This record gives sequence, structure tokens and C-alpha cells, in this order.
Amino acid sequence: MNTTSKIIIVIICFILSIIGFLIKIPVPLRGNDKLLHTAFYFLAAAFLHFLFRKSLVIILVVLAVFGVLIEYLQELSNKFTRTKIHGRFDIEDVYANLKGLLLYSAIALVCWVFKKLYDYSRAGSK
Repeated sequence: MNTTSKIIIVIICFILSIIGFLIKIPVPLRGNDKLLHTAFYFLAAAFLHFLFRKSLVIILVVLAVFGVLIEYLQELSNKFTRTKIHGRFDIEDVYANLKGLLLYSAIALVCWVFKKLYDYSRAGSK
């Protein structure tokens, strides 16, 4: 897949994510808000890492900043529309976002270490 296609996919996903984070969570999911934040950021990091193989640190930083910005946008959207579209800025949501990113980072690190060990063992057996 070429870079232009990847960027178009990412832009569409970010637009959909912004819309998703600015609307109210459906009632059956409201008790799992923090879990949803953690899962979303874990999956977003995995998806972006799959698309852009060598830029995990950049991906993590961009997603962390996006997580903080989206919280501010929620607060701003409530003021802008003069109605409560979504919640308010919630630092616990930011922590849940970071938890998802850290979990993905840990798994990616373990996979990287195992790959290096595998490559090393294959090179030593030749």
C-alpha cells in the first residue's frame, strides 16, 4: 500500500474517531467508559503501527496528544453548542488512553525482543 493511501485511511479514521468521541456513549456502554478508552487507544496504536511499521514512538506521541485534545474538544463542544453533547474534560479518560498505549507498547516491545532473539539464533545457526 502506498503512503498516500495510508494517509487517506488515517485521516478518515481520525475524523470518525473525533465524531465518535464527541457524541454521547450509548447507554449500555456507559459503565465501561474507561475500558472503551483503553481498548480504543490500544487498537489505534496497533492499527497505526501496522500501517507505519517503523514509527511507533511517533504514533504513541500523536495518539497521546490526540487523547488530550479530544478531551478538550468535548468540553469546548458543550460550550459551543450550548448543550451537553458529551461529557466534560476528564483526566481519568486521559489516563485510560495512556494505559491502552502503554499496554500496546509493552506487547510491541516483547514481540520486538522475541524477533531479535529469533533473528540472532538463526544467524548463529548458519
